Amino acid sequence: MAREALIRLYDMGPSHPLLDAPAAAPGVQDPAPALPRFEAAVGPRAESFVELRRSGALLGRCGINRQGPGTVGGCELTAAVAPADRAQVHWLLIHLALERLQWLGYAYALLEIGEHADRFPPELRQASWWIPDSTRLTSAVARDDKSLEWADLFIDFRTWQPSSTPVSLTVNGRDLWVRRPEAGEQLLIVDWLRETFGGGWASEIHRSFSRDPISSVIVVDRDKELPPKDRLLGFLAYDTARLGMLSTIALVPEARGRDLSLATVLIEECLREARASGMTYAVLGGVGHARVAALRAFSALWTIPGSCPGIFGRGVRN
Repeated sequence: MAREALIRLYDMGPSHPLLDAPAAAPGVQDPAPALPRFEAAVGPRAESFVELRRSGALLGRCGINRQGPGTVGGCELTAAVAPADRAQVHWLLIHLALERLQWLGYAYALLEIGEHADRFPPELRQASWWIPDSTRLTSAVARDDKSLEWADLFIDFRTWQPSSTPVSLTVNGRDLWVRRPEAGEQLLIVDWLRETFGGGWASEIHRSFSRDPISSVIVVDRDKELPPKDRLLGFLAYDTARLGMLSTIALVPEARGRDLSLATVLIEECLREARASGMTYAVLGGVGHARVAALRAFSALWTIPGSCPGIFGRGVRN
């Protein structure tokens, strides 16, 4: 039976050594190395594929984003591939498709492993995590990995059932609204984030305004008598740090810890927006001390083993 794996693309070994190695399997007349050719990659969400050729002959094709954004699958091999070579060509195609997905801006890829599972290459296996059954009722502690200082969290939208939590709530006597920002609020929000949380988060929400629709959610105090920046309490974005990922949640100090309902509503509303955009799954990036609380609040969340340090900590920060 086919199983699904989440591939940490940032930990994946390169395909170049495999491509440069001469063909050694029997049944292939031309000893020249296989050369990939990328075709029809139109935008980060468009259905596309990679092809593998040898001396001009098409060996096969593997789909990208066919089962949803951030997915690889649907490999087809031609009759030009000898039976003894089929497993090698199959996995090389998948490797190329994963690298293409990484180039498009993804940090993770969902991969169905069925055919030739016994030949799962080590350069991919060491970067993979088998997707658990999200329908099973499992404790938050069992879904965590205590060895990680902070980690990314996985949620499968195909099994996730959102609650009926309202986007308006009262926290510490303040009437709050969790919603998508308006285009006219961009400069105000970016400046507030830069002053409150730093340039990294400001850059992420700035990027969210380049999406259509805007790919972020903010927490706003409904009291219009307050100064504009005092009305902003938090934000969460998706498709900004990387495609398919939610950014780290940001709440002002006075909104943290006292009432977890605010963080829960903020995460859930962002997940709703992300799923509505067509995403099959999502990854919450860089969750630290509040990880177990998030796992308790969302039974479909799982800590991704090996996801620390992940993509964070690699960039230049001021």
